Amino acid sequence: MTLRKILTERKSIREFKEKNVPLDTLQAILTDVQYRDALVKDTDLEAMLLEDGDWACKILEGIAGYNGHMVKAPHYVLFLSKEIANHQIQTGYYAESLMLKLAMADIDSCWLNVPEDGSDVKEALGISDEREAAALIAVGYKKWDKKVINPLETGQNYSKATLKVVDDNTSYRLKPEELVYLDEWGKNPTWDELRSYGLEDVFHYVRFAPSTLNRQPWRFILRNKKIYVAIRKDEELKINAEHEMLEAGIIMFYLEKIMSEYGLQGSWTLVPRSGKDQGIPADYFVPGYFSRQ
Repeated sequence: MTLRKILTERKSIREFKEKNVPLDTLQAILTDVQYRDALVKDTDLEAMLLEDGDWACKILEGIAGYNGHMVKAPHYVLFLSKEIANHQIQTGYYAESLMLKLAMADIDSCWLNVPEDGSDVKEALGISDEREAAALIAVGYKKWDKKVINPLETGQNYSKATLKVVDDNTSYRLKPEELVYLDEWGKNPTWDELRSYGLEDVFHYVRFAPSTLNRQPWRFILRNKKIYVAIRKDEELKINAEHEMLEAGIIMFYLEKIMSEYGLQGSWTLVPRSGKDQGIPADYFVPGYFSRQ
């Protein structure tokens, strides 16, 4: 499967078959260094495979998971990272790159929530490591497909909310031109203007990137031959800052890879977590910008 096909067909997975993934296949993917580029080189990231899913699920119940509970899966992958500046961005970028490789091998996965302080996760699993438990994913083969509808009507805490799900993939997606601003916040391009930049197909696919509750928190500002990404802070959902940074890394990964598929090579520059210099609303922050090579 291609990147674009995977993105457009991706669905929320909350139930896995009781079928193990071949461990040699998993290990080969998790030790792939293809995406250990400049963005993640300083984090000492490790994708730790938790082979025994039954054990890990019981141990982490009430600590990690989704909707207040662990998602039962044959395996889990815990991402350990140094606690350096922007390490959650780098973790999101790298973890999503491995999830893409899993999908290309017809192996399913889903993101799970971990506490902002990951020490509880390490303690429960008996891991003595100075690095932070930065992220967790479930891995296996999906039972069926579900998507969340009305995801933002969840009260005070989305992790404990009762979410309504359906079995199709007709999630609402913003139009490409609704995601993008030209030069300044609020100035959306027309479709023809987006085409004049040669970016209409790029943003058509970028909008399918995964996000918590399909909230599509990202916006993009085209300015001075750079693409700035802005991430919305949804405090009413109690999505913590580290999780927001993970989502920044996810969208940065997909924008870079889709740009590359259209022959638009470039790289990311990370910036301090602020939007004051970008003229954006207070409930957004800018983690970085993409520039062409």
